[in-house]
Amino acid sequence: MNLALILQFTKQDFFERYSGSVLGALWAFIHPLVMIFIFVVIFANVMGTRLPGISSVYGYGVYLVAGLLPWMAFANTVSRCSSVFLEKRAVIGKVRVSLPYLPLYVLLSETVTFLIAFTIFMSFLVVTGHFPGKILILLPFVFLVQQVFAFGLGLFFGVLNVFLRDVKEMVGILLTFWFWLTPIVWVMDIVPAAVQAIQVAFNPAFLFIDAYHQIVVHQQVPDISGLMRLVVIAHLVLLAAYFLLKWLEKDVRDFL
Repeated sequence: MNLALILQFTKQDFFERYSGSVLGALWAFIHPLVMIFIFVVIFANVMGTRLPGISSVYGYGVYLVAGLLPWMAFANTVSRCSSVFLEKRAVIGKVRVSLPYLPLYVLLSETVTFLIAFTIFMSFLVVTGHFPGKILILLPFVFLVQQVFAFGLGLFFGVLNVFLRDVKEMVGILLTFWFWLTPIVWVMDIVPAAVQAIQVAFNPAFLFIDAYHQIVVHQQVPDISGLMRLVVIAHLVLLAAYFLLKWLEKDVRDFL
């Protein structure tokens, strides 16, 4: 599969979300604006929610959005990649496309969506005086590792979903549980030390969510050893998914 075809799929996927609407792609800006307003302004000024150790009234809202935006990019990439072969089976049947590279358009589309939302979020932080500063340069690396992990998981589930259609529903349930087990809405300070140790040791999502929190909320360098461990996990998952697909590629095409 060449780059031009991947970019064409990406463009088509992004704009098809808003096809038929009057505002079109402007909804890609409106949705994050509304979300940021609700979580940051409403939580701070109406519900009076506060983040432990942070004096700012916007502290908890910033914490919530800083974790929610990357999680949405991660979860959407995993979920959508898990069904990409079934959704594109008409294309696969007509054109000789490279199956391992086909889900890349989902990855790129979700990256564009994330960049739009995160740019709006950063603009809010600038206006309110909470912009992290130079440490923000670490975020592209965190996002890259996070999305490699998401792509690997999505590719793995995508292969299984061809043979067992229940996998898509199982992925949705898995991501729901995973979301609530990861400190995105809640903070680590409210759970016992043993639970915190389990998060660090066995929850890969914690490793990148905590990095966003450290950079955006606390304006600190995240745990580099944890991120390096995530790099290893992400690439092992991606390699496992790739070899599984290459091993079953003929069967995948036959089932489709």
